[in-house]
Amino acid sequence: MLRRPPLIPWRSWLGALGLWAAFPGSARATETDQYFAIDKPPRDSLEVLNEKVNRDILGAVALVNRRASWDQYSCQDVAHRVYQRFRISGLHKIELWAENSPRIDRVPTQKDHRRFAAQSSIYRNSRLWDWGLSFGVKATFTVAGVHMGADKLSHFFQTGWKYHQRFRELMKQGVPEHEALERIVRYGVETESGTLGSVTTGVFSFGDLEANYQGFLFYRSLCRDEDPRLLKTPQGWRLTRPFDWRDYVSPQFDETLNNSAFVPLRWEEVRANLRRDYCPRLDSETFLEHYRSYARYPRKPDDFNTRYVQELLARGEVPRQQDFSIWAACGRSPPDLAQLAAETSGSSGAGPENATTEPSTPAPRYEAPRFDEAILRPLFELGGGGFRNDGSAWNALLRTRFLLRETVGPEDTWDAVRTPEYLLWASLDGHLALGSTPAGVTVPYADLRFTPVERRFELNNVATGEELAVGVVLLPLRLTRFLALDRSLGVDTSVAGVRVRLGKRFGERQRAGVFGAVALDSPGYKAALHPSDGYAFQGVHAATLALETGAELQLGTQLRLGLVLGGSASIGLGWDPGGSGFSAPADLEAHAEAQVDVTRFSRLFVRGQLEAVLEPGRSRLLSTPVLLGGVTFRY
Repeated sequence: MLRRPPLIPWRSWLGALGLWAAFPGSARATETDQYFAIDKPPRDSLEVLNEKVNRDILGAVALVNRRASWDQYSCQDVAHRVYQRFRISGLHKIELWAENSPRIDRVPTQKDHRRFAAQSSIYRNSRLWDWGLSFGVKATFTVAGVHMGADKLSHFFQTGWKYHQRFRELMKQGVPEHEALERIVRYGVETESGTLGSVTTGVFSFGDLEANYQGFLFYRSLCRDEDPRLLKTPQGWRLTRPFDWRDYVSPQFDETLNNSAFVPLRWEEVRANLRRDYCPRLDSETFLEHYRSYARYPRKPDDFNTRYVQELLARGEVPRQQDFSIWAACGRSPPDLAQLAAETSGSSGAGPENATTEPSTPAPRYEAPRFDEAILRPLFELGGGGFRNDGSAWNALLRTRFLLRETVGPEDTWDAVRTPEYLLWASLDGHLALGSTPAGVTVPYADLRFTPVERRFELNNVATGEELAVGVVLLPLRLTRFLALDRSLGVDTSVAGVRVRLGKRFGERQRAGVFGAVALDSPGYKAALHPSDGYAFQGVHAATLALETGAELQLGTQLRLGLVLGGSASIGLGWDPGGSGFSAPADLEAHAEAQVDVTRFSRLFVRGQLEAVLEPGRSRLLSTPVLLGGVTFRY
């Protein structure tokens, strides 16, 4: 029986997006609690995660091969495309997917996660707000018999890539290989001591260090001189052998065995929870079998990270791991793993001891994800209707919108959770009023916005209708002409911007839906020409914040009703020669629009809009209402 996919965690998304916008391009620190899963192990997700990773690698390779210039790509260029399949614009796509895919069995379940965080997690505490765990405590799943959290996926694919890039730079500089390996592990130690660990969450994770290093080995395998995974052939780039988590995963990913270290306040809380929940259970057969199975787990062929971290421990350059173990919390001596490995297990249940660490059958053949037919997909909207503002008569309205986007990721329908994304999203949209005012001016109103490049990420749950879209805009431009506001021309140009959209459809057939969107443009250039006195304001466009929300109802195959509410606020800093010198003008706008779709290609709309300009240097507030109505045609 198919299980209903879990709901996407809105609070986690909103928190993640807030921090993502504040610190673009950086990784995020999250924590997991594997102790909770010891007596309730999740179903092994090895095959599902193997298929997911291989499909993403094949998708990246296929996208390279679709380009006319594919033969000009180096192996490292293709490897970078592979990396982008797992992370883009500061978001860990593979982690988001694993947290929401119905094919991944997780402990606790989405339904029980809030109760787990409040009552069962080793990180629970009585603080009013624990800012270090703003992303919450992630659930645990099983891969090749090893319990791990979704955060290990982001460390594997993101920090592992940083290891890889640093290693290549060190080798180019002539650093010996062994020293280069030591230096990238030291870099990982710095991240755990800093923004990815102790400074933010109060946790120094030795498991994260292992995931970092194993991710580095994966990226290194793509293009290494001997037996590379990526091979250039006359027909294009191809993957010579599939990815298999069993080549990289080990019990060192599990923080019940490879335990973390903590800052004093965090350790005080974690130690109290360990003593209360787990010390009485240490001698139970469930716990003994858990550690016994890990003791018998074969070591990795390359355990350099484990050995070097032990050297750093002996030199006192990393926290004393043994001081923060469950055995230290319970005042017990840790078990002898060699002795445990020699014991005969009495358990026959599914657990880490039953994991196959070496493939027993030939590697399966994985298919690349489905792609849209066209890489470049244009969309054009054109409409007309009525227009009126203060001091003008009715005019013909031209409403236009043009989009051109280039696909760099497939519309993957392999699972209910999809992760399409776009590299290019160019758009031109706005309004032009054609006609004349009583004064005979031919263009009484204009508002055009040009968004030349947007790098977008999307996550969609097609079973529940939930969606997340995030974009980074480069050099957005707005041109305005407001005669009623005593501005014959206005120009705003920003350096960059962020666009975020959250949406959800309701109902069994998902006929109703709501969405919320936010856009933030960062500093740029701002100018406005005042025809009344001939002076022009020039200065810095400090920021523009735009908010929009809406709802829609699908009544039939084509008939759709929609309502959109929104507004924006923009502030500038600069010099106004016609005013009092320095000024900080603000542009404000609010709108409401009702929409009706009667066919796939046409939309009726009525839009009410209020434009306002606050000019402190001139001690005035100018405003004008705008009414738009008509029909747009989409092609």
